[in-house]
Amino acid sequence: MALYLPLVAVLLAEQSLEVATLSIIVALASVSLILLVALRYGRLLTRIVAHQSDEVILFTAFGLVLLVAGVAQQLRVSGAVGAFLVGIALSGPIAERAHRLLASLRDLFAAIFFLFFGLQVDPSTLPPILLVAAALALMTSLTKVIVGWWAARRDGVDGLGGLRAGTALIARGEFSIVIAGMGVAAGVEPQLGVLATAYVLLLATVGPILPRTIEPLSAILTRRKA
Repeated sequence: MALYLPLVAVLLAEQSLEVATLSIIVALASVSLILLVALRYGRLLTRIVAHQSDEVILFTAFGLVLLVAGVAQQLRVSGAVGAFLVGIALSGPIAERAHRLLASLRDLFAAIFFLFFGLQVDPSTLPPILLVAAALALMTSLTKVIVGWWAARRDGVDGLGGLRAGTALIARGEFSIVIAGMGVAAGVEPQLGVLATAYVLLLATVGPILPRTIEPLSAILTRRKA
């Protein structure tokens, strides 16, 4: 995502080839620099945030995220990438305390984000796009099952365990709304937001159901083997 989001942001800007190439180089260089600082000087950042007071940790971490995200945004890199890299940099007990303190803010801002995106979607525009969304959902669901099964098998998990891992990934499609939001904001395709909404709704509905079908299937196969 750290490499993907800057590329998407540059491509959506519809710049000339020369300007787009320069923007991509700047974006990738900026992300590489921020990632290097996060990995190499993560302990220093952790010491800066560390404090006995929960309030100090909360505001220091929040301010650091705003600072890095703002710098990243000025460099034509997604602010979300900058915030993500700050989270990578923090480690140890401080990361655990920051995670606990910021959990409520995470849930609040996530809810506001999806609320804001939903306000831009007219429910009457969803039915015409459902067929395309269903095709995309089917395609990505198959690839998720294959990837989850393959990853689980590499770790020595049996076939049914691999299917559980793959089907558990199906419901994870919320990040599509983030990408669609960037496209809608850039004015590339107004229907992109509607398509992403229908796609995520389908995955959110079907995704939790499919993993539950694995257990009955496992029981049936076990009885047949016995």
